[in-house]
Amino acid sequence: MRRITAIVEAPPMRSETTSPDVGALALLPLPNVSSLSQRQTEGTICVWCGAGLIPYTARDLGSRPSPRGGQIFPRGCGKCVREKASDTYKLHVSHCDACLRTEACPDRMGLRSLASQGAP
Repeated sequence: MRRITAIVEAPPMRSETTSPDVGALALLPLPNVSSLSQRQTEGTICVWCGAGLIPYTARDLGSRPSPRGGQIFPRGCGKCVREKASDTYKLHVSHCDACLRTEACPDRMGLRSLASQGAP
């Protein structure tokens, strides 16, 4: 008799070593996705300012849904990431229940980290 074993892959977990920046990058608002160029949606130039990117200076913003279906893969330059993170941080801390109660908030920590450094 043959025995068949199914392999079930567990969902990824956020480990203690995962940078809070990773989740914070997903919080950064993009320009209107339908108005982005192909190079911006592919991540070869900054999604905000259009500056050319090299692996060392680019920040991967994670895949995002495209209004035309599928996914886009935007990236940003360090300067734009810092600016957008700073703006998003200010909005976040004024509306987040945890931040308003001065409780621990991983989004606040990640946004603050991005706003202070931005570059990889």
